[in-house]
Amino acid sequence: MPNVLITGASRGFGRELLKVYLKNEWTVFPLIRNFDTISEMVSFRSKQCYPILGDVTSDSIGLEIERTLSNATDSLDVLINNAGNIKKNRGIENTSPDDLKDHFDVNCVGTFRCVKAVIPFLRKAQNPIIINITSRWGSIGRTAAGKGEHIYGYNIAKAAQNMLTACLYQDLKQYDINVFAIHPGKLLTSVAAPDADTLPEAAAQKLFDWINHVDKSFDCKCYDLMSETTMEW
Repeated sequence: MPNVLITGASRGFGRELLKVYLKNEWTVFPLIRNFDTISEMVSFRSKQCYPILGDVTSDSIGLEIERTLSNATDSLDVLINNAGNIKKNRGIENTSPDDLKDHFDVNCVGTFRCVKAVIPFLRKAQNPIIINITSRWGSIGRTAAGKGEHIYGYNIAKAAQNMLTACLYQDLKQYDINVFAIHPGKLLTSVAAPDADTLPEAAAQKLFDWINHVDKSFDCKCYDLMSETTMEW
């Protein structure tokens, strides 16, 4: 039975990913901050789901990930870095330095913490994959062309996460670990943009299928899941 670790699995897109993977009988390690948010899904699947309680902004999260994985498996097939945050403070006058720090710690450093913790487990899998969930708002090209909103903290943090993805791609290919940046679409979540048009459950199913059939030889690019095209970084 293959294994997947999903961060930010308490709600929205992450929660729908958790449902899809459980339905398809994967062993799932959902990283959550509150067990109550997924307790109804775990109660009758105790041998299939191993929640990791913690926060990606904590320097101790790596130890918690390692402990939980080690108690259940020696390998990890897929890591999906979905945990994120967004405070829609638009424009420089409405943005503080702490806004940038908070977004960066979750979207970029948090992703780094989780990847670093699972590398030993990924290296023991046959076709290990890291998926970093990105956003169109993190595209420097789109923003420079006037297509992005001026949400400084989120835009900058996601752009930094994209650079992290590129660095990981170059570094981890020596271990045959594939790293991808995926834009899941304009999702209809609680923090949706006005033009959101995609149900999280539809995107979750599509990402599950994409991961199962992805060409491992793909270059490091930003993939738009719903349109099945690449996006400008």
